[in-house]
Order: sequence, then C-alpha cells, then structure tokens
Amino acid sequence: MINPSGFKAKSTASKINWYRLNRNLHRDVGYLCIGLTLVFAISGIAVNHLRDWNPNYSIVRKVNIVPSLIGLNNETAIVDVMMNSFDVKQRIKTNYWSSENELKIFLDDGSNLTANLMSGAIESEHIEERIIFKNLNRLHLNEAKQAWVIFSDAYALMLIFLATSALFMVKGKHSPRGRKGLLVLIGFLIPLFFIFYS
Repeated sequence: MINPSGFKAKSTASKINWYRLNRNLHRDVGYLCIGLTLVFAISGIAVNHLRDWNPNYSIVRKVNIVPSLIGLNNETAIVDVMMNSFDVKQRIKTNYWSSENELKIFLDDGSNLTANLMSGAIESEHIEERIIFKNLNRLHLNEAKQAWVIFSDAYALMLIFLATSALFMVKGKHSPRGRKGLLVLIGFLIPLFFIFYS
C-alpha cells in the first residue's frame, strides 16, 4: 500500500534481532552453567590425579611411643595397649604379625594400628572422608541417582549451545574469522592430537 506522500508504509511489526536474542540466551545459559561447571571442573581435576592421591579419603598418621610395650610378649596385652594408646573404640576386624616384632590391627572403619615391640612405637593410620570432594566426584562420575544423569545430559546440551552460540555472538569483522577462527581450530586439534599421538 502506498500512502498519499508516495512512500511505502513501513510495517509496524518489529523484526526479531537474532544476534541480540542469541547473546541474551548465551548470557543466561552461561550464568546457569557457572555452578555446574565448577562442580565438574573441580571434581574433574580431582579424578584426573587418582595416581597421585585419593580424592575421596585422606589418611592421617600419628605415632605414640609407649615404653611399656617394649618386650611385651602377650598378644592380648599388646592389643589392649595399642587400643588404649589412641583411645580406639572401633571393633577389631582382624590382626596379624607382619614380623616377629610388629603386630598390625585392622579396625572396622578401615583404620589400622601397628605396634613395634622393639621401639615401643604405635602408629595409627586413620581414614577420613574428604566430604566435599567425595560428593562432587559422585556427581561427576554419575554415581548418583538417575535424575542426576538426566540433569547432567541437559548440562552437556547447554555446553553445546554455549559453544555453538559463541560463534554467532556478533557479525561482521568480529565474527569467528581470522585469529578467532584459528583459536576455534586449535580447540578442535588439541583433543585430536591426544587421540592419535598418545
């Protein structure tokens, strides 16, 4: 339709700005993923180093010197001294002589005591849970309930959206070309390198 002035009438319907919509979604989904990303990143570092440490438990070692233990030859008396030395209340799971002068006791909670009859030293190894790491690792390794598996799949889809939407944040000279495109390519090449050359 042409108005009296001879110009075409402009449509009152505003066009959707897809770049702005993409940026807004990228921003909001990014905020939503911050907490989840920290959970997976921290626990990921923890489980990557299983050869170096136990991310779920720590071992606390203590040593007491008990002179009355030296030369003691009654196993029941030795066990009593060992238990009383660290005020242990757990039930004994098993015990054995690792050598002629060294008795080892294993407790129900996974801790153990070792007595050396030559030096009178009693060593305690007590296992403590790393509560935060242990629970984060359970989530990371999908050892939680099925509902978490579904939610972690949703999180993976959100990461895919963040990665792809980042390519279309802006247009023109700021689009992923040149140096930015090279960075994207390097991001693909790094995992390929470790797949084929490690």
